[in-house]
Amino acid sequence: MGVAMRKHLLYWLLVLPFASGLQGCATYSGSFGVIESNLAAQQYDEALKNIEKEADSKTDRVLYLLNKGMVLRMKRDFTASNVAFEAAKAEMDRLYAASVSENALSVMVNDSTVSYSGDNYERVLLHLYMALNYLELGDPDSARVEALQVDAKLREFAEKVADSKYTEDAFTLYLTGLIYEDEGEFSDAMISYRSAYKVYKKYQTNFSLAMPAVLKTDLMRMAKQQGLTDELERYKKEFAFEPLNTPAIPAGQGELVFVLNNGLAPIKREKAINSLDGRSGTMVRIALPSYETRSNNVVAARVFVNDRRATTELMENIDAIAEKTLDEHMPAIIARSVARVVIKAAASKKARDAALNNNNNDNAMAGMFGALALQVAAVASERADTRSWLTLPSNIQLARMSLPPGSYNVKVELLGTNQQVVATQNYPGIVVKKSHKTFLSEHWVPNQISVNRR
Repeated sequence: MGVAMRKHLLYWLLVLPFASGLQGCATYSGSFGVIESNLAAQQYDEALKNIEKEADSKTDRVLYLLNKGMVLRMKRDFTASNVAFEAAKAEMDRLYAASVSENALSVMVNDSTVSYSGDNYERVLLHLYMALNYLELGDPDSARVEALQVDAKLREFAEKVADSKYTEDAFTLYLTGLIYEDEGEFSDAMISYRSAYKVYKKYQTNFSLAMPAVLKTDLMRMAKQQGLTDELERYKKEFAFEPLNTPAIPAGQGELVFVLNNGLAPIKREKAINSLDGRSGTMVRIALPSYETRSNNVVAARVFVNDRRATTELMENIDAIAEKTLDEHMPAIIARSVARVVIKAAASKKARDAALNNNNNDNAMAGMFGALALQVAAVASERADTRSWLTLPSNIQLARMSLPPGSYNVKVELLGTNQQVVATQNYPGIVVKKSHKTFLSEHWVPNQISVNRR
């Protein structure tokens, strides 16, 4: 066997064991299991302790703040939650125009080396949850400011992403209508409800989400209240039912608005292939992210106050929005991954060829080990970016109930697929004020979470 052949054989005997063992390397999503278990057990303080371990991360600081804010929200500490969310918002704005050096690093190493600035839908939902926090704190004016920022943010994204499926957020528009109505600004409320109506029609195609019945009722009720006869007739024909004869809040009463944040958002996993590149003779790796939905044993909630009850309906499908957003990003992700493969394979081949062509045996062996190290590093560093806001819910649901002013004990039954009661939550001392809305929310995380691969 010739010297060159022995060197090639030595090279592959060393490279293959290293390369085959790289599949087990940890990713961001793989490290979330402990926090997920804390949330399922409603151990929010333990979850916050585990989240704090990421406080010093430079590249994942946005995710640290987003997850901290959401868990504080689950704990019903809405003020502290908004402090964390406000810090996340500032960090996102700072990172939105990524630095040239970080972009170059993502091309050379992998996408997860870049500081995470939040996906478009996450930046929108941050404003939504800040608005919901303000509503539970009884501050509708601040909530309206956050909700109105969503429209400007989405217009900005639409200018940068052609043909995006997520250019408007229907639930935020609907929530804005509720806020206007609570403030007695009925004309503005109607404008928001109309806007939500238009976006929900797009949602049906893009995210398989039908227009909520509560919005249909609100449109007809407000059209009737404002004397918009032609518009009311159009809605009657389209929706095929008559509007209610009473306003959302009858005279002398208030309203309870219950928001169910159901389950946990989909989680990104890495799908990777290691193979031998015939042109360069080097091992290469392609690693791409793919969403997995997390199954949930709750499909709706039933709200009880004394002898009254209401059932939630789906208002926002975060699973579908996240998956569509990743689909839109995938061509760019694949392009960067292929570019890295070409760069890394060329560098590995150059180092190996230099070692094989060195006539000094000692230098050739040292060069071979250097080429091996470069090859292993090239393969090991190719990882999919599996980062996302993992404490978001899978979907958002809502129910509304008119009540006389007073303090109430609210009971919520979480329902499974056959309407069986999965769990019960009680909220004592919920105050409903005359002619105003009281917002109450719950974030349900099932005890056992499994994933469904796409």
